[in-house]
Amino acid sequence: MSQAQLVWFITGASTGLGLALTKRILARGDCVVATARDTTRFEPLLSNPNTDRSRITVLELDITYPAPVVKDIVKKAVEHWGRIDVLVNNAGVGGGVGPSEEQGLEHMMKVMTINYGGTVNVTNAVLPYMRERRSGTILLYGSRTGYRNEFLGPSPYASSKAAVHSYGETLSAEVAPFDIRVSVVVPGMFDTGLPMPIVGTPIADYDPAREELRKRVENRHRLPNQGDPVKGMDALVDVVKGEGRAKDKGGVLPLWLFLGSDCLVDVKARADKLKKVAEEWADVGSGLGKDD
Repeated sequence: MSQAQLVWFITGASTGLGLALTKRILARGDCVVATARDTTRFEPLLSNPNTDRSRITVLELDITYPAPVVKDIVKKAVEHWGRIDVLVNNAGVGGGVGPSEEQGLEHMMKVMTINYGGTVNVTNAVLPYMRERRSGTILLYGSRTGYRNEFLGPSPYASSKAAVHSYGETLSAEVAPFDIRVSVVVPGMFDTGLPMPIVGTPIADYDPAREELRKRVENRHRLPNQGDPVKGMDALVDVVKGEGRAKDKGGVLPLWLFLGSDCLVDVKARADKLKKVAEEWADVGSGLGKDD
């Protein structure tokens, strides 16, 4: 392995965007530690004659494992490759959809523990190695639902991803003195086959809204121009390496990486709405200091 090659550590690498990213990393000549709860799901990739097995290591990892276990798994990766250049916190769950009252606190906290807690868990295991080298890049997968969430259904998932957004923003300031870069990756709707069951204990008052939700879920795969995982993950690699689409960005890693035209539309709409509300209600919220 040359020093020019990056070593990527990816959680949830056996399916969806994680698998697409793993394939793009290998195609572009870097090395990857691909982790998943079930490593047998890597067999199609590993058995492909076009896969360079010398540049991929597969490790079993559940991001909700106790912290000492996660640290041991990360240590194995570092012992194998000598370092981790890029951590990709991709693993997570959709958690299903439905009225938040029907889903209940226990279910919502389960999703939060996986999507937010698991991200923090793995990041804390990798950070000591990056701090020691005074170098590294950390990518945390958020979601456009952190910004587009004013409809019935996504409360557990959207809440967990909003927590990831806030964590990543704070983390970026904490680790900047160690020359560690952080970006919150915000994908739009990509064609990954993520399951979206309706969950929770039905409450009659929500029956009409739940039926509309069911129809939306059934029709979501028919939406036009869904994101292509290969294109999306190629763009992500471009940004990390300062190549391709990002070659004229001066090597800067943005704090937020919005992927997909739908995501960009939703983020801009939320920004406009926040600005409008702040301006309309400024006379109520301002002038509240002791010296005003």
